[in-house]
Amino acid sequence: MSGSLPLPSARYARSSRLVAYLAVAYLLLMVYASLYPFSDWRVPNDEATRFLFARWPSYIVASDVVLNVLAYVPLGLLLTLLWMGHLPRWAAVASGVTAGMLLSVAIEFAQAYLPTRISSNVDVLTNSIGALWGAAVAHTWGERWLLSGELHRLRERHFRSGARTDFAFVLLALWLLTQLNAEIWLFGNGDLRHLIPANFAVRYSADVYLMLEAGVAALNFAGVAFLIGAVARSFAAAAASVTAVLLTALTLKTIASMALFIPGNPGLWLTPGSVLGLVAGMMLWLPLARLSAVNAMRAAAMCFAAGVVLVNLAPENPYLVAALQILQHGQFLRFNAMTGLLSSGWPFLVFAYLAFLLRRGGDGHQDGKSHSDGEGHSDAEDHSDAEDHGDASRSTHQ
Repeated sequence: MSGSLPLPSARYARSSRLVAYLAVAYLLLMVYASLYPFSDWRVPNDEATRFLFARWPSYIVASDVVLNVLAYVPLGLLLTLLWMGHLPRWAAVASGVTAGMLLSVAIEFAQAYLPTRISSNVDVLTNSIGALWGAAVAHTWGERWLLSGELHRLRERHFRSGARTDFAFVLLALWLLTQLNAEIWLFGNGDLRHLIPANFAVRYSADVYLMLEAGVAALNFAGVAFLIGAVARSFAAAAASVTAVLLTALTLKTIASMALFIPGNPGLWLTPGSVLGLVAGMMLWLPLARLSAVNAMRAAAMCFAAGVVLVNLAPENPYLVAALQILQHGQFLRFNAMTGLLSSGWPFLVFAYLAFLLRRGGDGHQDGKSHSDGEGHSDAEDHSDAEDHGDASRSTHQ
């Protein structure tokens, strides 16, 4: 052919509010985990920066090295993606790695004032390596796949536009992180018993205990499903997303069981109560899966509220009490403290999010509107990318 049609160019939103929200949330969690338990602060005997030039330690714990590297991979990824909205890719990579390294140095400096923490130049090195790995991922796949590109178009096609969906994604990411906590039942967030001086736990029979465990799993799973349905454009998108989130959560629960317990038991979470709860949660959500966005929010709020009540009335899980041994040592103690704090407060973050949207009338969506089976959506939902990311600069990719 003498003349061929030019290929359409792909456009990329070089700034993402979702990335900014995730970066801030993860940064706060990292600071909390690194400085826990925030008590008995004191002035160190030596210079607080002496650890930077100290000799290499005589022994290094492999699990600490792995955890320190992996913990900073998401941070390096998010910080680099954040800078890519304002700088060229290589400058964004340098800024992301530098920011991760400076954060590690600042945290180690602060740990010198905590008697329960030990400042280490090895931690700075491993944290910096993790940030570098995350920045490398952002450099390789960030522009085309993560900032906009295919994933962005997929998001716009299957989920509602605007900040409300971004915040829902952040909440779902935090919910997945809570599944790595070793002290909770399956999906059993909102446990406040450690803050209540009185013990309200009642001795239950085995059958009642089974039903309580199943109720906790069912209500929280259904709540997450309704939350996803509130921001999905269609039932098909909601069903696919619920399935993906559920499988990811169970995978993380399995990893936590393998890594955090002695001996490692990948199926520790797989109890009769949890299996019954998964089935009951699916049966609760499916008949109501086509609710309008506003009604899905209300259903999610009711499920989470009931789940919090059950979690705080139920006795401790005997399987977990017997298995939690390794968490008294090393990096796992502060990691479990971070996920424990997040697990306790996560339902209340969701309540605040849902209350804000419901007060605004579901962010402008009408009650009578339900999900469709197709991919179509109304003009009110079809906001332009410039409206979703008003401050996003754009570039053309051939």
